[in-house]
Amino acid sequence: MVDKASGNYAKTTCKQLYLQFMEKELNTQSTDGKTYEIKDQADPVNIKINHEKFTRSFGIPPQTEGNLPKIYGIPKMHKNPIKFRFITGAHDSTLKPLSVELQRILRFLHGHFRRYCNNITSHDKINRFFSIQNTFRVVQQLSTIQNKNSKIFCADFSSLFTNLPHDVVKEKIYYLFDLMFKNAGSDYIVVQGTNVKYDRNNSNTSGRSYHKNDLKGIVDFILRNSFAYYGGKLYQQRRGIPQGNNASPQIADLTLAVMEYQYIRNNIRIGHTLSFSLNRTFRYIDDLFHISDKTDEFMRITTDMYHHSLTLEQTNTSPKESAFLDMSVTVTNTGKVQTSLYNKTDDYSFSVVRYPHYESNIPISMGLNTLHGEIIRIFRNCSLFEHFLERTRQLAHYFLQIQYPKEIVYSRLYSTLNRTPAISLKYALFIALHSTLVKPLFFTSLILSAKEN
Repeated sequence: MVDKASGNYAKTTCKQLYLQFMEKELNTQSTDGKTYEIKDQADPVNIKINHEKFTRSFGIPPQTEGNLPKIYGIPKMHKNPIKFRFITGAHDSTLKPLSVELQRILRFLHGHFRRYCNNITSHDKINRFFSIQNTFRVVQQLSTIQNKNSKIFCADFSSLFTNLPHDVVKEKIYYLFDLMFKNAGSDYIVVQGTNVKYDRNNSNTSGRSYHKNDLKGIVDFILRNSFAYYGGKLYQQRRGIPQGNNASPQIADLTLAVMEYQYIRNNIRIGHTLSFSLNRTFRYIDDLFHISDKTDEFMRITTDMYHHSLTLEQTNTSPKESAFLDMSVTVTNTGKVQTSLYNKTDDYSFSVVRYPHYESNIPISMGLNTLHGEIIRIFRNCSLFEHFLERTRQLAHYFLQIQYPKEIVYSRLYSTLNRTPAISLKYALFIALHSTLVKPLFFTSLILSAKEN
């Protein structure tokens, strides 16, 4: 089994436990019906032909020898008790070419929607766009907080991909299409390779052109045509957003983004108790993070902001501490916020092989590039130098354990620091207390500490 959220680590799970979770998921029923329905009478060949025909109608080459996907579960090892994430997908799915095209377009519209919301925020100072792509903006915002009364609310949407009615998804995505196309002064969008842009007059002949109603039709088609196999039976997902489809993260993200935008537009005005606190709210698809001295009020409005079929499960047990994505957040006694790197695998009761062994068949350069990338990630997430030092020591120690020569590790560590002056700038106080030779001395100490440990 594979847990994608924690870095694609291979693991095994109890077959009986796996089957129990799968049967429970496939038979889950809400007041509006089951998420998955068995389609014994449906002809898989006709379904695939329908997928290919619809894909071709937009000039998109269909999947060669495409198949209907399978439903499978992957364990979420960082949860206690362990839960499963259910995926409907295949590398050769007949819907893949269409979903890849929609993914590109939705990413483009996501950027437009972000700029649209930020432009309004520049006037009224009220954040109405929570969606983030990484923790970079989060770290920037948290570094400015100085409030002893700050509390953290961190939660995830447990039913976003399995219980949200399709009509709600379509309503929100269609609203977004209408709003963005109107703002752009265009009814068409054109895709040229990986590039996407508006085409006001539908005059572009070198790419695939889509009217906004075409995009609505594609979203509807993908939601209605989520078929998958499990145990030799064909199922259709009737509710939720099918995980495994290339465009699913964007559909889910933008659906929630529209809910947030509409609620704030209709209910939050300048002077509202939450008008400023919303600037400390962030969401990465189905993971929500909020920090302010009005956390209780924010938790209350989420019941009105999001559709009633969505369940928010709080993930932090302490109001002063939380993990959010790959970052650990702590509100100190002085009111400042400290951040550091968080790895879900640190909470596992077993060791995890995270990087390639020096003597493996994987090129050494890949391991060293990973080392470089990890140092950058540590630097971005750690607000204190001691946290950066501790995490980098652990990283160096791990690479020495998997037989990377000390000289090679030292060279890459030194190279990373020299090529990333932002590290020295961020931890300027520490740098100022040492000689101009601090860089080589610093990394020498890292290597020696790693070797001694």
